[in-house]
Amino acid sequence: MVDALRAAHRVTKRGGVVIDIRPDAAHPPRIVAGGRVRGGLRQSGDGDARDARADRAVERAVRLGLFRRSGERGLVWHSTSFADLDELDAYVSDSARYAEYTAGTRRALLPLRRGPISYRRAIRFEVLERL
Repeated sequence: MVDALRAAHRVTKRGGVVIDIRPDAAHPPRIVAGGRVRGGLRQSGDGDARDARADRAVERAVRLGLFRRSGERGLVWHSTSFADLDELDAYVSDSARYAEYTAGTRRALLPLRRGPISYRRAIRFEVLERL
């Protein structure tokens, strides 16, 4: 990620902004179907390590003087919709971020398998100003 931040620094004008945005593991994703939360997704085993590496990369870019923290940061909830349970299953099986459903989630989705089904996940962001 340090390489990505260096590339962002190269193409951003002095005083311009880069927004660091990524899923927030502190708020597990929620699976919604039929207008209600039916369960969640469990993060993959290396998710915490990847998040920590990304945090260190931002710290390093700030320490190197590429960016400064603007102080603007927060959390937004992002929804992704799937036509049916098969489509959600395919997403989960191919995801590097999420390993599996939490206990009881898939069973709770079976009566609603024809969809639509969505998941809502927390996205944290921080605005970095290019120096």
